[in-house]
Amino acid sequence: MFKKYLIEFKNGTIVMFKEFFNKKTNKKQRANMWSFLRLIIPLITLILSIIASILNILPLLVASGIIAGFGALTDFFDGKSARKHKSSSEYGKILDQVTDKFYSLIMGINLSFLNPIYILPLSLELTISLINISYKSKYKNIDIKSSKIGKIKQWPLYLSLALGYFSILNNTLLTISNISVLLASTFQVLTINSYIKQNNNEIKKEKQLKNKIIITSEEVTDKGKSKNLENKIYNNIYEESKKEQYVKLKNLLNEIKNLKEEDAKSIEKIKK
Repeated sequence: MFKKYLIEFKNGTIVMFKEFFNKKTNKKQRANMWSFLRLIIPLITLILSIIASILNILPLLVASGIIAGFGALTDFFDGKSARKHKSSSEYGKILDQVTDKFYSLIMGINLSFLNPIYILPLSLELTISLINISYKSKYKNIDIKSSKIGKIKQWPLYLSLALGYFSILNNTLLTISNISVLLASTFQVLTINSYIKQNNNEIKKEKQLKNKIIITSEEVTDKGKSKNLENKIYNNIYEESKKEQYVKLKNLLNEIKNLKEEDAKSIEKIKK
């Protein structure tokens, strides 16, 4: 299943780049390019923060925070662009989900080395991903959608990730950053709960649909059996009636034959 998912993602990405650099189809892919930036930005911030830590260059951490903030805004721009150009697509939905998770996880891993509290939102984000993957693996037909609280959760999470790069500058920014992490984690816990409920409801609907199909198929089968039995009885009656009619007709012909023989004998007697 995931191999097929990766192939579709790869093919969709190739089409996205081709259409984006084509003047005629550029608008169609602008929203997807905004989303795609969330695959690049975490890698840039990761490189900058590593250099900043090794060489002790604090301005690079500030730059990482600013770039991370811009990365968070791409989630706003892709939705706005998709609505403006009416370019929503199935690939766009997949890309948006993938880049959201990639951005959050890579940034969370990076920031965990700067401030251990970021292990909390990182662990919760991994839990959300694993829950959806496990449900999708076990129940392939269920439709896993983003919940309302899941969409809201992204903004406090993105805010906490951007603030994380400023947390080592002074104690005030550290406190603000820690508070934002706790706020984001609260929304993540609510999101986990909403996904479990939502996925269980989808499973329940799928089971109800399957049961309905089974009952309907059984009813159709029963009706078919009933119809076959009805036809069989009718055919038997019809065959029996044909036999009775044949016997009656045979008896009648025999009677006529006997009458003819008796009449012939009577005529011979008269002649004599």
